[in-house]
Amino acid sequence: MDRIPEFVLSIGNDVDWEDERNCIQAVSAALGNFYAMHPPLLPNPSGEGMLFYKKRKLFDGCSLENICDSTESDVIDNNVEQELLSEAETAWAQREWSIQHVLFPSMRLFFKPPASMATNGTFVKVASLEKLYKIFERC
Repeated sequence: MDRIPEFVLSIGNDVDWEDERNCIQAVSAALGNFYAMHPPLLPNPSGEGMLFYKKRKLFDGCSLENICDSTESDVIDNNVEQELLSEAETAWAQREWSIQHVLFPSMRLFFKPPASMATNGTFVKVASLEKLYKIFERC
């Protein structure tokens, strides 16, 4: 539900309501974008994204009258905002679970590409199970 404002904005701004073909294409694209799997809005808590969750302390030399640049006035503390971090970890874990247990199995079951994609280079055969059996049965 985080993407509803983006969906409404794209329906309002990107859709040409006068031309039927362009209208249907734009609405379809907006719906596809709305239902697509996007990364969570919070940064990934691993690696560089961890800096987002660190608490910041202001230098004593900064005041409201003397507005300092945030890069100079902030010192990153070692304390972490636990609530925000746990929310982000949950969101990213849910995304990974959805990809592993929903997206990939459904692609395996329902994605039926045309045969032309196998010959034109869209899909490349990496290994053949029969050839692998021939190679490893010698071992």
